Amino acid sequence: MSSGSPVFSAEEEKTLKAWTTRFPHPNMGLIEALRQVQEWRRHIGTAEESRLAEMFGLPLGRVHEVATFFPFFTQKPTGRRRIGVCRGLSCELAGTNKAVRALGEKLGVGPGETTPDGEWSFEEMECLGACEMAPAAIVNEELVGAATEETARRIVAEPGKDFRPQTVIGPESTEHRLLTGRFGEPGLETLDGYRRAGGYEILKKAVEMGPAKIMEEVKKSNLRGLGGAGFPTGMKWGTVPPKEKMPGPRYVVVNSDESEPGCFKDRVLIENCPHGLIEGLLIASLAIGAEESFIFIRGEYKRQHHILEKALAEAEKAGLMGKNILGKDFSCAIKLTRGAGAYISGLDTALLETMEGKKAWPRQPPPFPTTHGLMNRPTVVNNVETLMMLPPLLRIGGEAFAKMGTAKCGGTAVFSISGHVERPGVYEFPMGTPLRRMIEAAGGIKGGRKLKAVIPGGASTPVLTAAEIDVAMDFDSLRGVGSFLGAGGIMVLDETVNMAFVARNIERFLAHESCGQCTPCREGSEWTVRILDRLIEGEGCPEDVVNLDRTGENIAGKVICALGDTVGSVTRAMMKKFPEDFKSEAGERSSGAGKQPAGTAA
Repeated sequence: MSSGSPVFSAEEEKTLKAWTTRFPHPNMGLIEALRQVQEWRRHIGTAEESRLAEMFGLPLGRVHEVATFFPFFTQKPTGRRRIGVCRGLSCELAGTNKAVRALGEKLGVGPGETTPDGEWSFEEMECLGACEMAPAAIVNEELVGAATEETARRIVAEPGKDFRPQTVIGPESTEHRLLTGRFGEPGLETLDGYRRAGGYEILKKAVEMGPAKIMEEVKKSNLRGLGGAGFPTGMKWGTVPPKEKMPGPRYVVVNSDESEPGCFKDRVLIENCPHGLIEGLLIASLAIGAEESFIFIRGEYKRQHHILEKALAEAEKAGLMGKNILGKDFSCAIKLTRGAGAYISGLDTALLETMEGKKAWPRQPPPFPTTHGLMNRPTVVNNVETLMMLPPLLRIGGEAFAKMGTAKCGGTAVFSISGHVERPGVYEFPMGTPLRRMIEAAGGIKGGRKLKAVIPGGASTPVLTAAEIDVAMDFDSLRGVGSFLGAGGIMVLDETVNMAFVARNIERFLAHESCGQCTPCREGSEWTVRILDRLIEGEGCPEDVVNLDRTGENIAGKVICALGDTVGSVTRAMMKKFPEDFKSEAGERSSGAGKQPAGTAA
């Protein structure tokens, strides 16, 4: 680019400037503008950062720190097609290493490199939210299927082809499937199909009920937040200040930044029933008095983003969002926005920072988002599944919903099941269903092998042994056995797995995704990975296991968010329950697993 020439064309300038006016505050469009530049230029250089800083009225340093924080943005040009293979736990168990070798042979380059013709860039990536099709592959943020040795080569040879298998949705009986019972019906993802299934009828009912009665039913239902924390939904909404005490805007934000290894249910829910999410979001907005709400979706869910764009356009055209919805005194606009590849953006306050055009550093509460959230306004952040539960909850009533689950966890929950099972997929069960029953519904252990361990709620939840799988799957019961329900990402591990490899995989993920704000997490996660590397290579010392325990102990409770606490708990739980797998002397390994990847036996 010659000196003095415009950084962007007139048409590009127009597109970028539109992001400064789309949201309540100009800065909220910065991530989307950066995404646009990355797609056009295949990198973000100093000139592009400088022009965006001028356009958004921000210091150059602010734009630079955002552009260098999120993995989607690069400072060097990438290929026209960016192919990534997931190295999350379920994918590594299914053969990520083989897929990486096959892609390297086909492309002639390794991970982190670009082909000489500039056509392909090749990356190993953290969890892509597609554990049921492990090892998952993505091209330009769009899931393309399982990267087996064969399909990995075909993905390159046949760009644009969809290799995704159909996701299993179960169990077979639909009796207790409040959300997924009609999945598979033709056209359910469209407005017409959703209305044929009774869609938006509950919104009409909710408008007639009014906020107070909606809140009452939600509290009766014992609906808990299904994104990981499990906080009672009605209680959370109840902490939003009344408009009389805090006038002005308030918001509901859908957290669809589903990035926890082992979790992919939200992706499947959006694919099959986007209007169910929109209806639930409108009901929540009505309940707290929000006239503008948002759906925040992870950038890697490109197909799901398009599905939501289409559904929102249908709803708006039909008068189901915007001004005077259903001809009543209820107005709510819904806007869609994306992340840029950071797992930490899935934490509520880090998500809000991302939406505000900042790097995703979690905030230290108090105050909490329900009083000081997005742009310092009252904000309810709920995940996809929680909000989609609202229409069926109001249809059957709060008390009936509560009775479907346990005393403190009402209704059903949707679980992502992956790893060593015959039929990985999405399964909906009443809260409190035994874990053993869920594994059986997924076909049992693959290949008739023995069960060794289960991670019950996503990679950040402490492991269970084979002897513990009769536990009831709800927030309180799992806490009683030293683990958590989390976001319901069940990863099943058979007898071939060495738990030191499992720990290393998860700790590598946590170290990669640490935002760097808290020193114990930033440094301790890297120390943990280095120690585990030594153990796995047979180069450890007897003190390493002690040091792993001490490192975890010195991180937990000394950080702002739960990611650091995870570093302090996950490996410690594995060492406690599977000590033999962590012995440093190779000759003392009871499994003899030495240097083989976790769970890759034929």
